[in-house]
Amino acid sequence: MFYEIKLKVDKENDKGEMKEVIERFITDVELFAEAEAKGLEQYNGNCDVFSITRSNVVEIVNEKEEDKPFYKATLIDIFIDDNGNEKETKYYNLVCAKDITEANRLMQEHMRQGLKDMRLDGIVKTKIMDLI
Repeated sequence: MFYEIKLKVDKENDKGEMKEVIERFITDVELFAEAEAKGLEQYNGNCDVFSITRSNVVEIVNEKEEDKPFYKATLIDIFIDDNGNEKETKYYNLVCAKDITEANRLMQEHMRQGLKDMRLDGIVKTKIMDLI
């Protein structure tokens, strides 16, 4: 299960002043306590873990690369229920890419590997900095 962690960290800005900033990370652990420990590990305890939430992300498509953000892709699976009604289920994936065009290309390639029945509904840039 993926958890999204928000950390408050003191960082130096362009003017040389220390400012408190919020950084977001995602981690693949079983428990909230493990997610908190991963967050604290990121800055050797010199941060405040102020939010941990279960992420609706089910898969991370590729590895995080330096200077490339994560994009969240929404996939829709359409199926017919027992009553003959058409239903949709949404799934969310993270993909690391330099821009939305590359994210779209990477998701199309990923979907060709067994997700052909699904449709790509949207891609948005996230504030998630890294997988920890």
